Amino acid sequence: MKSDCPGLCVWFSCLNPCLLFSPRYFFPRQLLIRYFWTPNQQVEFLDAYDAIRRDSYPGVVESLALAARSLPEPQLQKRLQELCAEVQRGSQPRVAELYAVRSLFSGSPLGLNKLRVSHVKALSQVLFLTPHLPAFFLRHRLRSHVLEIRHLDRAMLRLGLGQLSEEELKAACYLRGLNSTHLGMSECRAWLEQWLGLSCKLQASEASLLANSMVLLSLNYVRAKE
Repeated sequence: MKSDCPGLCVWFSCLNPCLLFSPRYFFPRQLLIRYFWTPNQQVEFLDAYDAIRRDSYPGVVESLALAARSLPEPQLQKRLQELCAEVQRGSQPRVAELYAVRSLFSGSPLGLNKLRVSHVKALSQVLFLTPHLPAFFLRHRLRSHVLEIRHLDRAMLRLGLGQLSEEELKAACYLRGLNSTHLGMSECRAWLEQWLGLSCKLQASEASLLANSMVLLSLNYVRAKE
């Protein structure tokens, strides 16, 4: 059947592909998987995602400081309060300092099953997990993700960081809370060595410390090196 408006048909035939694909051009970060990002887009988008999760980092440290007030053992309470204060002043804690307070993170009030809901929500955002779920599901999912990272850490330690490419090193740091998009290979490896030095010594019952260390070890990493 011949169209009464051939010009209009031609116009629509040209327009339809644009209507179908234009959202991908306008919103590549939201609508395209990472495989299709250009190198410049990868840096831009990873920075954008990191900026979103970093909004929750101060809340994690504040929640730790708040929980420290109710700890029963004065000496460990003081250690944790000093550690949080150092991070809030812009310093990066040493792995040995975190390991020294590990026992606090397997029971109340700092075990994953005992954390305040606001604290669990902030940690979920660090892992790019939605905080908009009932508390039980938030805790279960957070524990599952943290223990999976712990499992990957042990595999990475057996393999050796020297076997990882620069892209793999950066991806490993980013997953664990550190924005590695502007870091060199040696800086990523140095940070991962610290991380593995803590992670591979912790028990599954101390998963809360590992989750919180994603913030404690990354928040001031670049600043501490300057």
